[in-house]
Amino acid sequence: MNQPARLPEAVEVLDKAGKLYENGNMKHLPVLFMTILQVLVFSCVSNSPSAAGPGEKSQGISEQAMRLTSSAVFEVLVEKAKDDPTVYEKELNWDVVPYVIRTDAYYSIGTAFAISETELVTAFHVIDLGERSIVYDRYYVRDSQGKVFEVDQITGGSKEQDFLIFTVKGRTFSEYFRLEKNFQTGNSVYSIGNALGEGIVIRNGLVLGTVPEEESGRWNLLKSSADGNPGNSGGPLVLPDGRAVGLITALRDNILYSVPAELILNSDRRSLSYRIKPVFGHLILSNKLNRIFETSSPLPGNYLAVQDRIIAAYKEYYDSAMTQLFEEAPEYLEGSNSAYLLNSSLSSVFPQLDFVDPNDNNWKLSGLEIKNYNLPDNGQLIQAAVSGYVFYKINKPDSSPLEKINADPRYILDLMLQNVRTERTLWGNDKYRILSFGDPSSVSSYTDALGRTWNTAWWLIGYENRVMIMYILPLPNGPALIVTTQSSSEKDEYEWDVRKICDHLHVAYSAKFEGWQEFIASPSGVPEFLSDFRFDWQQETRSLSLRFDGITINADNQVFDWTNASELFLAPSWYKPDDSVEFGIRKIIFNRDLRGKDFFTMYRNIRPDPKLGAKSAEVWNDLVTAKYPFDEKPGISVKDNTGSIGTILPVENPNPNVRYSLYFSMENPQDEENLSRRFSVLKTGIQVRE
Repeated sequence: MNQPARLPEAVEVLDKAGKLYENGNMKHLPVLFMTILQVLVFSCVSNSPSAAGPGEKSQGISEQAMRLTSSAVFEVLVEKAKDDPTVYEKELNWDVVPYVIRTDAYYSIGTAFAISETELVTAFHVIDLGERSIVYDRYYVRDSQGKVFEVDQITGGSKEQDFLIFTVKGRTFSEYFRLEKNFQTGNSVYSIGNALGEGIVIRNGLVLGTVPEEESGRWNLLKSSADGNPGNSGGPLVLPDGRAVGLITALRDNILYSVPAELILNSDRRSLSYRIKPVFGHLILSNKLNRIFETSSPLPGNYLAVQDRIIAAYKEYYDSAMTQLFEEAPEYLEGSNSAYLLNSSLSSVFPQLDFVDPNDNNWKLSGLEIKNYNLPDNGQLIQAAVSGYVFYKINKPDSSPLEKINADPRYILDLMLQNVRTERTLWGNDKYRILSFGDPSSVSSYTDALGRTWNTAWWLIGYENRVMIMYILPLPNGPALIVTTQSSSEKDEYEWDVRKICDHLHVAYSAKFEGWQEFIASPSGVPEFLSDFRFDWQQETRSLSLRFDGITINADNQVFDWTNASELFLAPSWYKPDDSVEFGIRKIIFNRDLRGKDFFTMYRNIRPDPKLGAKSAEVWNDLVTAKYPFDEKPGISVKDNTGSIGTILPVENPNPNVRYSLYFSMENPQDEENLSRRFSVLKTGIQVRE
């Protein structure tokens, strides 16, 4: 017996497809279109009184057609995933799943029918050789006796015209359908197929005529009023005597569409034609790229080999198209469209993307909306989701070893799942909390455009035919993550996209003093731009020393009463001090404790681009003339019980386009003299060389 398709699932797929469109994720437009088309086909339940099973004779249909229905119509199958390493909070109750579904080793995905002693035909979208699921990587057919045969050779077909001709291993056909070119509007016809996965069903209707295919009318599709259900795709549309005038592909607005037999009979059997019209886009860009991808594979050929050729050709094409997409975007960093981005820096530990603002076509730094979750032992999980991607920052629990939480994908994912509820719906509304997806299917690494090394992993979620992709950037107090869960057949395309996101993700480096010591001792986590970074913390003397990129900072307890829990925050970014763009640390913050009341900030200020307007120019002028709060005059707020003082630091070999500001803030400053004395000690311990 076969798995009956479920209408709620079809509606859910359509809803997800619609959300992809709404979110601007258009890079797989043909996939999206075909998903919608198939759901429309598969979501119409017939109430026609003329529906008949193979054991009943539908009025007007011949005995020959009934016999062919039994002997020459087949289900198309994929094999169920056998292993599920997922760990659930409680045991799955399989009794809620209908017996037929839980005992069948296969999923029924469509229909095929014999057209010669050796060949069958089905809709191309049923056996889509342009993509390969990691879970359902092989195709089969099953006859009316329950015997299963694997697909073997491809002998004809067209992706664009939506039909595929093939053989199967170990089976020939003594009876088969004759393809008939001729039909007339008003002819009685019957749709035959594995409707709802509950066996072959026959339903009658009339030929309504033809309609040109949508792109340029190069061929016609046959229209009829016969009904269809999930599983009918790939089945025959026959005249009363059993001759097949079409191959069923779609149902829209109660009209059944079929590929006319003439297209199949007149097709070129020397090669398989594959043509799609993808629209390429990316999360951080506003431009799109409309392309046509065409390839072919010589025939006959083993179906897996044909599939390999098409997939390899598309992967190469995808790389080329996406590279062109980025080349056609506003110039990154060097162009005038980057002025806003080059004037930005991070103020928090949560990562942010640079992106092209569709309103003015300028590169800018995002402001992702975040959610916070507490983890055990003072840990924290911060999350933001956008267009199918989820960004995380883990502030590590005190009990988690830094090396493990920065480099062990399973440990990271288990920590998240055990503290943030994630569920699987088994059937209907029967939900089960997931505690672990087990070990990742694969682990690797990626070095991005900034020289940062990401640990990468992906998990196969077999019961959903999806993969979870995770990119992990090691940081001093716990990693930043990029996570997306997508169809398993699209893993490689989304990995390409995620890597581009890595190149454009801005991340601060922040940790308690003791965490910095551990991070620096782990070379795998230190990026290239911090290769000459040195930080030394002496708990006994409560003194610190930082050296990096011409900057030296020395401070002891005459500045603040430093502890192991004191925090150092570094915000790297792109900036343009002269004619060329550089990447480095723009902002350095030392917090005496996590309350953030006692701190000092050192900032590398760059002369603003005139494009940023008069306000930015005024701020720059205040820096140049050392106006408040950088005039070295202490100020105390009695109301807030805080004091502050700032200055513009002297620089060896100064650059007229750069100013280094120092701002000191203190809770309970007591008086201006105490504030000035501490600030003077701090200022004396800082040297800057351009």
